[in-house]
Amino acid sequence: MLYLVHDPTVLKRVKDLVGERQGHVVMGGVLDGLQAGRVYVDHPDILNSVFIWARHEMFYWIGDSNDSLFHRHVKQLLSEELLPEALRVGEEMLNLEVLPTHGGSWDSILQVTFAGKLGEGYRVPFTFNQMKFHHWLQQQTCFNIPPQYQVSVIDATLLEEDTSGVIQEEILKFWYTVEDFIRYGLGTCVMLEGEVVGTCLSVFVSDEHHEIGIHTYDVVHRGQGLATALATSYIQLCLDRGCIPHWTTEDFRKDSIAIAHKLGFEQGEAYRVYYAPIQDLLRT
Repeated sequence: MLYLVHDPTVLKRVKDLVGERQGHVVMGGVLDGLQAGRVYVDHPDILNSVFIWARHEMFYWIGDSNDSLFHRHVKQLLSEELLPEALRVGEEMLNLEVLPTHGGSWDSILQVTFAGKLGEGYRVPFTFNQMKFHHWLQQQTCFNIPPQYQVSVIDATLLEEDTSGVIQEEILKFWYTVEDFIRYGLGTCVMLEGEVVGTCLSVFVSDEHHEIGIHTYDVVHRGQGLATALATSYIQLCLDRGCIPHWTTEDFRKDSIAIAHKLGFEQGEAYRVYYAPIQDLLRT
């Protein structure tokens, strides 16, 4: 069986196991109880294998490739509970990272668990370099965005003024409550004539580390420098609060990679991820 973990002591031990692994900010946010998700372990006292769902972001499978019993339980959990729930909250794709603890091959396990339906891709992590960011910022006389757009910090007052609820909806994809976001998270948005056209949020927070989620909602507003302006204001907000921004994206998102480089993030080694449409997996 799998154990759904709520005990803070066990969650802290899982967080120690995660350490500085790839995706640690995302997993850390779930383990700290700030961001929406689930944490399952093989046994609360042993922690040989862990399965984490970070809602609207990623599934993480941490453990020994030889733990066949845990594999069967994960397969059942996904098909009977987690994937149907992910569909209900608006997720269309399963995105999975496998983080082995004792080497071994995961290829056959993933083939069996997901009936050969997984595709493979790569995610690109970045590390923030504050000196590079400040150097870039010093070269800017102004943000080159059309004057009709306004960049604002997201706070309780702005959320009340957003009668469309766009910002709140984006926050609640990741956070349990808006109040938690206001207390622990950071965010900026772009407005056009009272309408929210883009946001840059702390989508996962673990200690002083903040994972950036940036979104321009309509293609008509893209290509005008809004994402750069959003992210710049967000990063300044992070630094003012003593926080560390994190940027991770897929290797095919060339615009995102270019913005990260521009803003002083240093590119790390890409790592493999797996994906599949949830509807396809549920048909197996």
